[in-house]
Amino acid sequence: MNKDDIARAISSLDKAKGEWYRKRVSFPVDFSDIRRWAIGVYWPENPPEIFVNQDYAKKTKWGKIVAPREFNPFAWPVKADESNGGLDIGLIPHLRSMAGGTNDVYGVQIYIGDVITERSRVSEYKLTKTRLGQTLFVINESEWINQDKELVRTRFSTGVRY
Repeated sequence: MNKDDIARAISSLDKAKGEWYRKRVSFPVDFSDIRRWAIGVYWPENPPEIFVNQDYAKKTKWGKIVAPREFNPFAWPVKADESNGGLDIGLIPHLRSMAGGTNDVYGVQIYIGDVITERSRVSEYKLTKTRLGQTLFVINESEWINQDKELVRTRFSTGVRY
């Protein structure tokens, strides 16, 4: 990564940092969505009853079907916000990138009928020298909020650009 690439990336990140730049809204979560997701996740074993058996779920502390924690209500296409908050570092020709991992913090469960809103932002970045040369670590934060304004999940994803 040359000095111009670094300056361009830092300028983009400075403009984007802390600003929510993407918003999308899921379709209402359906029992079938949860059931199929659980079957896929636990295959070839049977999924836990809390995800697929409504009679069983009524007797639990939730009193109803819940989605597995890793359930993604955006697995089915929804219209995304076209803006990227000015975060155009992906367009810089000399930058290579790789995934640096994720960390999820969970809030409330997802239930049948929930509508989840997602928004994302750059929460922090760090430029440092590694064996790959100048390396940029960018942490993106994505929040999922349900229709009752309760936090469902926050995901911190690290992108590595060099």
